[in-house]
Amino acid sequence: MKKLLVLLTLVCATIAFADGTVLKVIDFEESEGYTVGDLLNQNGWYSIYSGANRQLVVNDPETAPSGSQYATYNPEESNQPNTAVKFDISGDYVEGNKLVISWDQAGCAGKTGYIKLHNLGTSGKTYDVEIAEIVINSGGYAAITLTKADKSGTFTKGVPVTDVTAFTHFTLTIDPATRSIVDYTVNGNVVEDCIGAYYKNEKDGKPRGGDLIDGVRFMNNGSFDNFKVEMVPEPAIFGLIALLGLFLARKQR
Repeated sequence: MKKLLVLLTLVCATIAFADGTVLKVIDFEESEGYTVGDLLNQNGWYSIYSGANRQLVVNDPETAPSGSQYATYNPEESNQPNTAVKFDISGDYVEGNKLVISWDQAGCAGKTGYIKLHNLGTSGKTYDVEIAEIVINSGGYAAITLTKADKSGTFTKGVPVTDVTAFTHFTLTIDPATRSIVDYTVNGNVVEDCIGAYYKNEKDGKPRGGDLIDGVRFMNNGSFDNFKVEMVPEPAIFGLIALLGLFLARKQR
């Protein structure tokens, strides 16, 4: 009986600290098939209103927050870049789980840079159907746009960024079942004002797009790297089951 109690306790502890399942990675590395040069048309990156050589994959291990390569704007190109990539995680996603979206993003002195997290679904659009829009502004802040908790419209929440040209680490945890924001962090700091908000296109009671993230849009001046979508298990349910078993086992002693 003691062995059973120990086993159930270990199960609870293991579940509580269980790792998530990585569903998508975009790290711009050679191992993913990326080569140094124009980002457009590599691994499905397409133009929204962009052009050749406006965004580049560069190899710079000292600057890259992950690996040795990352994507950035071309400072010699005066036209603003605007590209996106689509992907499908629906085959691996298990309903009921949360998704943690994480990435590293840097801005540009005197200009702005955007990352837009798409949930295009079956909308037929290739852009402007978004879970969230994140901009690093040259004024020294990172701002996210989401839908208010009462769905009366969107709001933008900015947090200070000491150096806009340096990579900032973001995480956004979403609940696809409710299309809501569970957590949002900037450089590890929780931005509580965003918790309980909704996907950006959930406004006015007219949800658009799908429940899952299925694309990223990288536009204007800035850099982007280390993008990951991770499915997070729901330890509470399984933990309760294990605890129930522990309770019953103790009752039978």
